[in-house]
Amino acid sequence: MSSNKSKSYIVFRDAFLNCHKNLSKENVYKLLNVEWNKIKKDDELIQQHIEIYSTKQKLNLAKNTLLLWTNNSNINSCTQSDVVTLDDCTLSSIATTTNTISTANTTTTTNTIPTANTTTITSSNHPCTAQEKLCNDLAGVNERVTTLMQLKQIGLQTTENEKQLKILLKQQKSMLYQLKRLRNSAAAAKQVGLVLKTSFRQDKGRPSVDDTCPDLLVTIEEIAMLGGAVDDRRRTETVRSCLTFDDLRETLKMKGYDIKRSTLYYRLLPRRALSIDGKKHIRTVNVRLQKAQNNLHKKHEDGHFAAAAIRFAKDLATLFGNDCVFFLSQDDKCKVPIGLPAAKKQAPLLMHLDYVIKLPDHDFVIASRHQLTPSVYAACLINNAGDVGYSGPTYIAIRSAKHDKSVSANHRDDFNHLVKLKEFNTAALDSSNTVKSIVIITVDGGPDENPRFPKTLASSIDIFKTHNLDALFVLTHAPGQSAFNAVERRMAPLSHDLSGLILPHDNFGTHLDASGNTIDFELEKKNFEKAGEVLAEVWSNTVIDSHPVITSYVNSSFTSQVSSNIDESWCDRHVLQSQYTLQIVRCDSQDCCGEWRSNFFQVFPQRFLPSPVPFVRGSSGLVIITNDSEQDQFYGSLFQRLQLNKLIHKQLNSSSIPFDYFCTSVKQSISKRTCEICNKYFPSMERRKNHCKIHNTCKKNLDSPN
Repeated sequence: MSSNKSKSYIVFRDAFLNCHKNLSKENVYKLLNVEWNKIKKDDELIQQHIEIYSTKQKLNLAKNTLLLWTNNSNINSCTQSDVVTLDDCTLSSIATTTNTISTANTTTTTNTIPTANTTTITSSNHPCTAQEKLCNDLAGVNERVTTLMQLKQIGLQTTENEKQLKILLKQQKSMLYQLKRLRNSAAAAKQVGLVLKTSFRQDKGRPSVDDTCPDLLVTIEEIAMLGGAVDDRRRTETVRSCLTFDDLRETLKMKGYDIKRSTLYYRLLPRRALSIDGKKHIRTVNVRLQKAQNNLHKKHEDGHFAAAAIRFAKDLATLFGNDCVFFLSQDDKCKVPIGLPAAKKQAPLLMHLDYVIKLPDHDFVIASRHQLTPSVYAACLINNAGDVGYSGPTYIAIRSAKHDKSVSANHRDDFNHLVKLKEFNTAALDSSNTVKSIVIITVDGGPDENPRFPKTLASSIDIFKTHNLDALFVLTHAPGQSAFNAVERRMAPLSHDLSGLILPHDNFGTHLDASGNTIDFELEKKNFEKAGEVLAEVWSNTVIDSHPVITSYVNSSFTSQVSSNIDESWCDRHVLQSQYTLQIVRCDSQDCCGEWRSNFFQVFPQRFLPSPVPFVRGSSGLVIITNDSEQDQFYGSLFQRLQLNKLIHKQLNSSSIPFDYFCTSVKQSISKRTCEICNKYFPSMERRKNHCKIHNTCKKNLDSPN
């Protein structure tokens, strides 16, 4: 047995023997050995038993002390009625005589008279009635003893007074003894009360889990920290644990905490602190239950590649700044129904009780395609730090989903309209009140906005030529990842404003028959226009991030179409088109495009943004990988890509690479989409076919005689 174990045994033995003094020595040692064999292997259990027996020893000592005081016999003392009262004549004569006696000649006898301090009552939270009564009686006896002692000193004491003094002194001694006994009894009771209070619970009912398991909260926090993750945006100190509630309870069981589910639940942070259930969470730890969120975005094999191209465009915007770059994000919001609640969820409304919101008694559409299509355009300003932010003015063009279509020509017309709005002066125009020389547009990749489609190309060329731009970039995310588009930040407050809103479908009279078929087309257009104007009025009162929202209804009769004829020769010099990007840049010929409005060509002599290339860091340095799904891959910034241009050409053993060379979904089609004559890459076979017409025309011109 080690030295520590021997010391523990000695302490345990002494505590055990002191608590079992009523047993014989033989029996008590038998019980001691049995108890020790049960706990000798567990040091914590030994300490617990030592504390239990020590507490019992103190409790027994306190009880014995209390019994000792209560069992003492009462001391016989004379009562107040045994004292002979002095007559008025004697008292008056004593008072007259004592006034003539000087205090210097007063002598004390061996019987000392108690001072006022002897009558002081011990301070306590509870009244001591017996002590108070005894102190009052003792004060009266002390006063009479003092008077008789003064008579004896001046020689006026009679035989009767002497008898009275002896009786009073005896009574005084008895009362002092009784007072001392009462005070000692009160002190012993107080000590016993303290021992009982520390040894036994005073509260009624079942003990709280916080008393029986004082370290429960610390244990819960430690379990939640293991395998946890910090807040997604690092805005709070909340830790997101990967455990479920049942996992937490099972882990606590393994640690020896067998508690109920409800008990464990009320030790966590409530979901709503002001609710009835939330007020039951009194003693909590900084751990909260969270529901699973349906915000998992669909993964795509081209996700990193498309995002890298958009990041290159943002680096370009950061370089040239807010005075030279107009950054625009556009998307079509989900269609708004007519005749039904515009939003599925009802927001809290502050209303007078005299008015009641009336909802239709049906949840089916009034008629087919009775909807409005909002096209949202969000300008993104570049902040002082040089980063492309998410704030800026918003323009919404509302069109009829039945009488109009969402096509690239509409987005072109909307762009030409919004740059004329005074709310977009700072975001879209430069110091000369013309559209900024560099325009970057991010879209959601739909059929009306996809940069690889011919109609989108034709509309973008019109914008480029109309506003005399130096560069126009149209970029999109991979399919399923349009939620990362900046305009999506504006959708939530716009949807909130639709709560409780029902757009009228028959403001000028119904245009439908009983079967829901249109019988008056002109009236139908008027009703759609009125519904669009109501929606535009609602959204025009919205303010997002201290920036205005401008909304207007666009009549289908004013919609123009884009020309499908594209000058392939012009595109060959100014356009670089790929799967997810469209780049239109001014050429260096003044006869063709005139002078540059900015020094874009001096900063980027290559004119077009380079193709994204994935890298990994290895022992030999940076290595190009063919599949960007590998772990620890990165594309870097625009300026890192330009700096590594020579390294890329050397490792690939090529002087130029197609823009979509590392785009996973089109790797097999790159050779088919590349022109065999000029090695230029195109996003579709149709675009490559149209481009080849240029070479055929040049060949005919060379073969034809002068």
